[in-house]
Amino acid sequence: MHDVRSTPKDRRSTARRAVALLVTGFAIVACGGNANFPDQPDVTTAQAAWCDALAKSEGPGGAWDRMTECRSASPKASAAYIRVMTKCYFERVEEAKKSGDPAAADRALLLSECNDKALVDLPMSGPGVDEVIDARCNRATRCEKVEFAECKAAMKRLEPAQQAMFTTRYNATALHDIASCLGGGCGDNEEQAQADCYKGAEDKLLWFP
Repeated sequence: MHDVRSTPKDRRSTARRAVALLVTGFAIVACGGNANFPDQPDVTTAQAAWCDALAKSEGPGGAWDRMTECRSASPKASAAYIRVMTKCYFERVEEAKKSGDPAAADRALLLSECNDKALVDLPMSGPGVDEVIDARCNRATRCEKVEFAECKAAMKRLEPAQQAMFTTRYNATALHDIASCLGGGCGDNEEQAQADCYKGAEDKLLWFP
């Protein structure tokens, strides 16, 4: 067998192909091609139930023109959070309708009350939780000179509802994005900087028409 040596032209062509593949790989990641988080099917199922409840509450006779939009939405909440909110929120909506008191159906009030209930009922762990806790504590070490182990211990000492506020209220996709944000540069106001990392996910926890 002859030893076929590569020419400079061959090496340049191979390098171009490698760069092209690398760029394609980055594009796939950027578009979510590798974002196959383990909780996604569960989130999709919970979202479908949320949409069915919305249709029953807001749509005439079950024929709701926003169903496709609702089911294709990408909520930032965890499946567990969506399930608790679906049961609590729409039970409260029906109670308000029966009472005949328009003030009782105030969306912001009902969501706040049901959110408090959900935070107590949520599990302590889930997909993406370890990643975001590590990101919070790495940031505390980098920006606030807090020992990593001390930060982790402090997180464990939080009340379950407080822990859920930073962790299991969100799905793994949202927690990954939050963790990435927390990995950024330190801010002059660290409390606000960390809150800002959560804001995008918090604003899109649940889908409403």
